[in-house]
Amino acid sequence: MPKDITPPIPLNRWFRDLKSVEQLRVTLENEGFKQAVAILKETAGPSYASLQNTEVDSRRLAWYAGYRDAFNDLEKLTKLPESGTSSINNNNEWTHIE
Repeated sequence: MPKDITPPIPLNRWFRDLKSVEQLRVTLENEGFKQAVAILKETAGPSYASLQNTEVDSRRLAWYAGYRDAFNDLEKLTKLPESGTSSINNNNEWTHIE
């Protein structure tokens, strides 16, 4: 039986905590953090030298996409929804973060 995936904190509660949103924004704007993100993305990204075979390439690209998605989703958590926190859907999946 598949397990339902739920965020550890509902998004509407996250966006109501403006202090946490601002703390995350400050962290993501930190130059050391930005440099670490850039290094991880560059290291995980594909290159001509890293292309080996279809299976290895697929895993490497999936790993790279995971880094990009994670950092992009963190950025999205620092931006309040346009219409305010009252309209945030408390969905049980992460797919609503776009």
